[in-house]
Amino acid sequence: MRKRKWPAAIAATSAIAMIMAGCASGAKTDEQSAQGGGEKVTLEYYTWTDEASYMQKIVDAFNAANSDVQVHMNTISNASDEYNTKMMLNLSSGSTVDVYSINGSAGLSLYYSKKQLLDISDRIKQANLDVGAYGPILQDITGTLTAGKYYALPYRTSAYALFYNKDILDKAGIAYPKQLTWDQYADLAKQLTKGDGADKQWGGFYADWIFFPLEAIQKGSTILDDNLDNVKEWLNFQDRIFYKDQSHMSYKQMKAESVDWLKQFESGNVAMLVNGEWTINMLKADIEVGKTNINFDMTVMPQPEGAAEPTSVGGLSTFMGINPNSKKQDAAFKFVQFAAGEEGELIMANSSVLPAYSNDKTKKAFLAATGLQGSGAFFEANTVIDNQPIPQIDQVNTAYMEQRDLFLFQEQDVDKTIHNFVTQRDSILKK
Repeated sequence: MRKRKWPAAIAATSAIAMIMAGCASGAKTDEQSAQGGGEKVTLEYYTWTDEASYMQKIVDAFNAANSDVQVHMNTISNASDEYNTKMMLNLSSGSTVDVYSINGSAGLSLYYSKKQLLDISDRIKQANLDVGAYGPILQDITGTLTAGKYYALPYRTSAYALFYNKDILDKAGIAYPKQLTWDQYADLAKQLTKGDGADKQWGGFYADWIFFPLEAIQKGSTILDDNLDNVKEWLNFQDRIFYKDQSHMSYKQMKAESVDWLKQFESGNVAMLVNGEWTINMLKADIEVGKTNINFDMTVMPQPEGAAEPTSVGGLSTFMGINPNSKKQDAAFKFVQFAAGEEGELIMANSSVLPAYSNDKTKKAFLAATGLQGSGAFFEANTVIDNQPIPQIDQVNTAYMEQRDLFLFQEQDVDKTIHNFVTQRDSILKK
């Protein structure tokens, strides 16, 4: 609570006492007033539409367990960065926002840099929360982005995997993949590609919005490195599957036709799909309502040649933070603690969504909920972070995507792509 300056003209002790008592009463937060009057504190929570199905379950469970605090969920589309744009406007204009979801470490960096997140480090310490359950990536992120302090807690984690259509593989008499190298994956995709036009069967599908150089990251490289040979190799691999082998719908076609990766896989004409853990929840939801009857399973994502242990790419993908201007901060933290703690994360896992809070209970719940033989791949593979936690990462990513697009549209070669990107990147990092 902010201290208030008293008028110098007030000299009488009794008058000061009366005024101070009145001001103290009037300066109560909405949270204190509601608690004092026996009313419920209502929190306004914001997230994006893709989160609604499972986050509503967490909100409902929290509301059922708490008589003094209730959460009202608001959703905003995340298409074309609409969520970040509207949320930043809401936060800066004084709109009623108490707690909100944040997409990835890049989003965390954005809201932290704009001072739109409350430091919850002391609250975490007082609550004796086990932050170790979120894995070492959280410490890497907080150490790099937020000077070791906590401004949000994660509630979802991500990891890429290989999904496959069992019926297509059965019809071809091919055993379900276990752990392929990227070259083996490309060869198998080429083998499974056949037909033309509406009858085209694609051996694989690689969505146009996945910009991370997956194999390079698996090898320990990032787009921030001085040596980008591994990134160059990855671009050449994409050129191979899109254009040379023609085993995947080309980048040009995907962009020109605004192809929906999920619908493409659900249609039954794609044998294999490299995508993230969210695929499970989305496919199961569409199967449940009759949008598709695809018979699928999954395994670890393809690996670099000679990899000793399977590695996935992803990391903590979704966080929850508190508006520093909220008058209901204690209640907001109570909800954050629930959603990102074991209770909320078990609900998340039971929705076939990979929880950030990892222990035996959440793992067991996730495996049971997916009903997939291969879903244990998320726990078998070591997951390395996809988005490097530096303040300028969004700008660097944009520069990389611009140059990658020119390459995948076949407007420039790979050497020019790398050269132009490095020039742009270094300029961004020097600012």
